[in-house]
Amino acid sequence: MLKQNSVSSVNTELEIKQMLARLTGYELNEISIDADLVNDLGIDSLKVIEIATEIEKKFKVVVKDSQMAKLRKVSEAANLLKELLEKKNAQNG
Repeated sequence: MLKQNSVSSVNTELEIKQMLARLTGYELNEISIDADLVNDLGIDSLKVIEIATEIEKKFKVVVKDSQMAKLRKVSEAANLLKELLEKKNAQNG
């Protein structure tokens, strides 16, 4: 049985795209995995905080400001979520 929010049970790309759709008003199908968070989606520093907060609440992980500051593309946000979940699962054994 898979643990809740284990990496294998979470489509990180879809989760991130759904969050971005809610926060930006774009339709899910308008958000490309290669989209630039700032230039294509208009994500500002306040939205970055909202994204981090939503990830932390939903997946029970800690997102560092330095991690969020490095993100430029939707794919990078999805990869960050995957890494955070892998780290969480490794710690929970």
